[in-house]
Amino acid sequence: MDLSRSALKLFLAKGGNAVVFFAGITVFARELGASQIGIFFLFQTVLGLLTIVADGGIRGALEKRLSEGQRADRMLATAITIKLVTVSGAVGVILLARPYLNQYLGGEYTVFLVVALVVQEFADLFIQAVRGELRVGETAIIEFARETVWVTSGLVLVSAGYGVVGLIYGLILGSATAACWAFFKLETNVGRPAELSAWSLYDYAKYYFLSSVSGKVYQWMDVAIIGLFLTYADVGAYEVAWEVTLLVLLVSKTLSVTLFPQMSQWSAEAATSRIEAVVPNALGVALFLSIPAFVGVFVLNYEILAVVFGSEYTIAAGVLVVLMVEKVFQSANDVLGSTLRGIDRVDLVARAVVVTIAINLVLNVVLVLSIGLLGAAIATTSAAIVQTLLNARYLSRNITLRIPYHLIVWCFVGAIGMGLIVSGVQMILPFEGFVLLAICIGVGVVSYLLFSVIIPSLRREVIVPGARMLVSIFG
Repeated sequence: MDLSRSALKLFLAKGGNAVVFFAGITVFARELGASQIGIFFLFQTVLGLLTIVADGGIRGALEKRLSEGQRADRMLATAITIKLVTVSGAVGVILLARPYLNQYLGGEYTVFLVVALVVQEFADLFIQAVRGELRVGETAIIEFARETVWVTSGLVLVSAGYGVVGLIYGLILGSATAACWAFFKLETNVGRPAELSAWSLYDYAKYYFLSSVSGKVYQWMDVAIIGLFLTYADVGAYEVAWEVTLLVLLVSKTLSVTLFPQMSQWSAEAATSRIEAVVPNALGVALFLSIPAFVGVFVLNYEILAVVFGSEYTIAAGVLVVLMVEKVFQSANDVLGSTLRGIDRVDLVARAVVVTIAINLVLNVVLVLSIGLLGAAIATTSAAIVQTLLNARYLSRNITLRIPYHLIVWCFVGAIGMGLIVSGVQMILPFEGFVLLAICIGVGVVSYLLFSVIIPSLRREVIVPGARMLVSIFG
């Protein structure tokens, strides 16, 4: 697998996904209002938390074993069989908790939960199987199609008056599209389930399960607790702020997905030096985007929410800033965690997860009850910082971990310069609303890129390699 080409292909596809998704969320948030979009986000939250039961770490274990070259046909068949069992268990949980779930979500949504869970789980299983075949770049178009189908069908159904249910239908259609496409994209045939394959999957899944729980806890726990103690409008405002910050993880998530199968292969070949050479570069590239994004949001947080989504979402302006701090650490953690999983130390990732889940859960309850929305953001950010530091410590015990401090410092220097310029533009120009916001963002992007070209370390280690990758793909 060509690591740089796969990463860039996936990044470009994820960039398209981000544009489509962000445009959809913007329209949905304005069309439905904070309370209605909040109900949809709670539906997504419950769906996300239910995947903890429905997956059990099987998706990640299948990707790992396929990337190692083990009996692929048996592994795939065994994973599908286990998945049928775990999904059935999750469906049972939904049916047992039906009255409470309907009350929590504010309507009869449990049937939709069942369908969405089944379709989504098999879509994700087949996508990760394709990645396990070291064809990460080929999953990019599948992910893009999934997002596009959801947004376009959601827009049609919302416009037709279906409201929240229209968004849910779109979500299911998008996952169904991805499931079918990924399955037919697989080169591995479905063989016969085997007991040895099941034990092999279990040996990895039992640790990967906790690792995957971490991502779901970070993404959904705060929203679940807000939905329990605050209003649907609070859920809507908080989740809109969260979705804005997710754009920052575009690079790090791409790197994480691309690095894992390659790190797994190098680990199996005992090529530790290659792993040690790639990790610092990956960290530098991930932070190259997240650091200036934090500074930009620090300057423009209120304007982003008010202009793009509407004034009712500005109650989350402070939340947006705090969550952007979390994304700076999360962008580094994506690389660290993916590397640990790739070198088969998912047990250490799981150890960090146990600690941070406890921190996240306790702080969320305490801080949401005491200071509201901002408390949820502080809790999630605190947990993200702890997990990043723990994963860095664990990885340094297994390989020689070099943190690119010089790149981090120069990223902050360039970002602060960018922030000062944007603040000046904001005060000087007579415009307001969308025009002013667009100008400020444009000036910010251009000024940061100029600073990056001027600063030798950023130019040599980020800008030039990035330009070469673009030329290799489009040249």
